[in-house]
Amino acid sequence: MIVRNSPVSPRRPVNSTAETPAKASANALAQTRAPQQDTFTGSTTALQRTAKVGAAPAGNHGTLMREYLTGARPPPADFEKVMGYKPYAIQTKHGQRMQDPHGDASAPGKIGPDKEFDPAAKTHDYGYDLLRYYAKTGAPLGPDARKAADALFRKDLFDYANDQKSLGSRIKFRAWAQIYATAVELNSRVQGHGPP
Repeated sequence: MIVRNSPVSPRRPVNSTAETPAKASANALAQTRAPQQDTFTGSTTALQRTAKVGAAPAGNHGTLMREYLTGARPPPADFEKVMGYKPYAIQTKHGQRMQDPHGDASAPGKIGPDKEFDPAAKTHDYGYDLLRYYAKTGAPLGPDARKAADALFRKDLFDYANDQKSLGSRIKFRAWAQIYATAVELNSRVQGHGPP
């Protein structure tokens, strides 16, 4: 059996009264009002709008660098196109680190524990490439960014040294960590903490 209900007329709100012709025309006018103007494109030119996109992110560039290096922030969208590689993530005992696949511990003459310090160096190299990337795109990061990259490099070197089981190995790797970190920090100071 098919039951069909009769059509229902729309309900009026309880407190409504019959509309007068004046109210009906005012309501019709309100419904045909032009949509609001897009404020983003209102009076700015295309160049002005895109200039804001190319600027370095506002805020603390040291925090920004640390977020990039620990993977808390993905690389800039066109980083691979501009710099020629895509960074990858590794998990260390002390947290995630992003790596430059072509980086290495570039000690003069390959002295010291360059293989052992390679993971820290690849993260540091990615940090320096971020500095180069922002400089190439016309929005260089402030000095705090390079200082943050160097500070994380120092931390990672000393974390490696302090993780060694024997006292002799800890002492040896701490000495090398101090040498590597100090050399990097002095070079940054000479270069004014700008892009390398």
